[in-house]
Amino acid sequence: MRGTPVKGEPLEEPSAPSGGPALAPDGDRFGFSRFARHPFFTDVNRWLVERVASLGSLGPRIVDLACGPGAITELILAAMKERGRGLVYAVDPSLSELDRARRRITSSVVRFVHGSAENLSRLVPQVDVVVFCNAIHLVSDKRRVLDEIRKVLGPGGALAFNTTYFKGCYKPGTERFWRYWVLRAAQYLRARGVGVVRQGKAPAMQWYAPEEYAALLAGSGFLGCSWYLHEVGLSADSLEDIGQFSMFIEGALPGVPLEDGAEALRQTVRPAMRDANLLDVVPRYWLQFIARTPA
Repeated sequence: MRGTPVKGEPLEEPSAPSGGPALAPDGDRFGFSRFARHPFFTDVNRWLVERVASLGSLGPRIVDLACGPGAITELILAAMKERGRGLVYAVDPSLSELDRARRRITSSVVRFVHGSAENLSRLVPQVDVVVFCNAIHLVSDKRRVLDEIRKVLGPGGALAFNTTYFKGCYKPGTERFWRYWVLRAAQYLRARGVGVVRQGKAPAMQWYAPEEYAALLAGSGFLGCSWYLHEVGLSADSLEDIGQFSMFIEGALPGVPLEDGAEALRQTVRPAMRDANLLDVVPRYWLQFIARTPA
């Protein structure tokens, strides 16, 4: 992660491959774990967890929503250790992801809960903090989920979420890389007799501007919304890894078998970087958001 967090200004967002790091189909082959192993991914999420903790918001009862294999849960536990013990509800819709999280985390203060964000108020009691990393862009009915989060947060509670799929995620001048990458991958497939059908983003992949998120939060009863942009440099290796993730493949190359799509994206990421004159990394922004409930 490069630079320091600053108050964000929205950027123009062109069409580009969609996808995200949560709610993946079961199985490791096309999972998100390879991309999540890169240090910048840990840095981005640690910043959000430590930020909400530094504001005095990391109360004793915390939800890690869309916890996946438990990487964010570990960051929450580390922040809690410095401030006293508490209880974490790790919630995810995938039983296999929860099983991975259980194998990874043995802490007695973590409760693993199977269920979706749309039904959160039925899954957990009232809590002090909800941490929702790298998944809100996948939610089709964002207002419903924010209403559910609002229901479970007590007075003065905090919601902290982030995403790298939003209007403004591309650093100006880098948009063409994403177009070149998809174009080259489609050409690679067609040369091998695999057809590609271009489609628009699915409803669950509707990207929001920070101001649109702020308006949604206000409509759900949240106050004091603040947001920041973090610039991250995505290496060719990390882009190869996200190109193996099922939801990224399905967004970039709809209708293409996962094995074929993964290979096409792997083979073409470096040529696309050269096309865009990005020889080392592709800069991209992560949106970090914190909102509070009335005291």
